Amino acid sequence: MVFFWVLRLRKLDQPHYKLFYPAMLFRLGFALIFAITYTLVLGGGDTTAYWQGAVKLNHLFWDSPSAYFAEMIQTPSSDTIRINFNEHTGYPPSWIYGESESFFVSKIISLFTFVTFNSYLAMTLLSSAIVGITSWKLYELVKDFTFCKPWILAVATLFVPTVAFWCSGISKDTLVLAAFQTIVYIAFSLLLKKKSFSFKYFLLLFIAGFFLYKMRDFMLVTIGLPIALILMNRIIKNIKHNPVLLWSIRFVFTLVTTGFLLVYLQTMANQIAESAYLEEMAVVQQDFAQNKLYTGPRYDLGVTDYTPFGIIKAIPISVMTAFYRPFLWEASSAFLLLSALEGVLLLILTVGFFFRSGNIRQHFGFIRTQEFLVFAILFSLILGFFAGFTSGLFNVLVRFKAPFMSLIIIFFASRKPEKLEELRQDKL
Repeated sequence: MVFFWVLRLRKLDQPHYKLFYPAMLFRLGFALIFAITYTLVLGGGDTTAYWQGAVKLNHLFWDSPSAYFAEMIQTPSSDTIRINFNEHTGYPPSWIYGESESFFVSKIISLFTFVTFNSYLAMTLLSSAIVGITSWKLYELVKDFTFCKPWILAVATLFVPTVAFWCSGISKDTLVLAAFQTIVYIAFSLLLKKKSFSFKYFLLLFIAGFFLYKMRDFMLVTIGLPIALILMNRIIKNIKHNPVLLWSIRFVFTLVTTGFLLVYLQTMANQIAESAYLEEMAVVQQDFAQNKLYTGPRYDLGVTDYTPFGIIKAIPISVMTAFYRPFLWEASSAFLLLSALEGVLLLILTVGFFFRSGNIRQHFGFIRTQEFLVFAILFSLILGFFAGFTSGLFNVLVRFKAPFMSLIIIFFASRKPEKLEELRQDKL
């Protein structure tokens, strides 16, 4: 808190920094609630398992530095855990160690153990501080946009309660959100604000991309496709005077994109067919409730066809589920009720987007000229499909959709600048 206050004092000349300290306290507060919930109320979970794995890695470093660095770069297996760990170091939770994506979180968090002395609470707050800073950079990126009210831009990027809760503690979701926000901030700083590419940007992009590849590789697809479309649109604008070249590029791009999506969907279908968890989505509720590995309220999209065509048919219901569920009557806990209320507010914004925007065709024409809004809706649709289709549990869904929450709020709250001015004049 002192560190953040010092940063605030150094930026007194910048008016938007009046939100910096409240935003950081908001993030740290929800991180504290997250830690208390999992340690004192639930008695443990993924977050404490990640922490335990990090602590065991810390013990391993002091026992054998070479074994520690070997663990940091190798894929965990039943052989490596017996070779590197022992009774003196302790053993990381087997269900975390057995999943390379999950144990990667422990590896990253283990770097914090050397300055937090293995404290779970200190590591939680440090994780929250990091993602708080990336959220602030995202706010600095969007704060000057004229197509949305300033207070909405601030709330969407800094003060969404479910995002602050699920993505502030020691969790995979926290690292994913921080990596995603880093990539978006750098990409659009280069595209829209004409900042020059530097070694710092290269290093941050590499780290963020590597994190997403190790933890949720499909996030790279959800980010890459919209940015590729934006870049393609820029190229098309520059060659409109050459119809032959224009349609050739469009054809090749469509062909490559379609082929890539079909291959990816087929790969996804094969993975689904081999996944015991996702097969549970097609099982009746009673059978799912008996699965001890997955607890909490569930939902069923009714999907039984896992071919590429079957997956494509499930896109609309998957996206609607990710955007607006859980509904109020599906919220069985305080945290799900909070998410349900956010869903209601998003639904209100959606209705306003279509029915209070004047000429809807002109509004969509305006959106096409705003590259950030194009990215926001495309990214939200793609990630919404992944989240809604693969989660199966509302608690998982709320965490998976956290990265697009700020973007979809901004998108549905957007108006043409002159429309905002008309509304302001009417109120005056």
